[in-house]
Amino acid sequence: MKNNLDLKLYLVASRGKRSDEVFLNILENAIKGGVGIIQLREKELNSREFYELGKKVQKLCKTYKIPFLINDRIDIALALNADGVHLGQEDLQVKIARELLGEKKIIGLSLKTLEQLDFIEGADYLGCGAIRATPTKESSLISLETLEQICKKSPIPVVAIGGIDEEVISELKGIALTGIAVVRAIMEVSDPYLSAKKLKETFCANLSSK
Repeated sequence: MKNNLDLKLYLVASRGKRSDEVFLNILENAIKGGVGIIQLREKELNSREFYELGKKVQKLCKTYKIPFLINDRIDIALALNADGVHLGQEDLQVKIARELLGEKKIIGLSLKTLEQLDFIEGADYLGCGAIRATPTKESSLISLETLEQICKKSPIPVVAIGGIDEEVISELKGIALTGIAVVRAIMEVSDPYLSAKKLKETFCANLSSK
């Protein structure tokens, strides 16, 4: 699974105030629409709640044979035997995460500067952003110029994140991205299936026109 990562459409999902049933239904429709990897990001749940929700999302991901990652929490990823984790710059270093998780697990790393490329050893892909301001990405934005330079210099795949929708995808044309990561463009729409389908088609059209 690690060697065949489909990062073209990457979903960062949080349950929020939804029921588990509604949340999982959104995820399933998003997968059917083209999402190739899911990261569960839960900042408000305690460890037990995160673990219990993670089991349900993991089961869904296994059914559709797509990778299931945990945001930040290496302990939860280990407890679930998840496919991997996504780490921020203030989380445990990638080197330590790799020692804990082993070589077969997926490790993603958030990044926003060229200088941070010097410290990515052990990561499998980079999540680069925020491209646009969002409620979940409070940190500073990065320019498209910086994004383009990171993509050119990175030895591993780069996924853009932060306020991405169909309109923003068109602005990313010509940048050597492997994929886009979205939150609201799927989680907060009336038709997650259709939204995922359109997002992936738009991104793939950008790829084919390079």
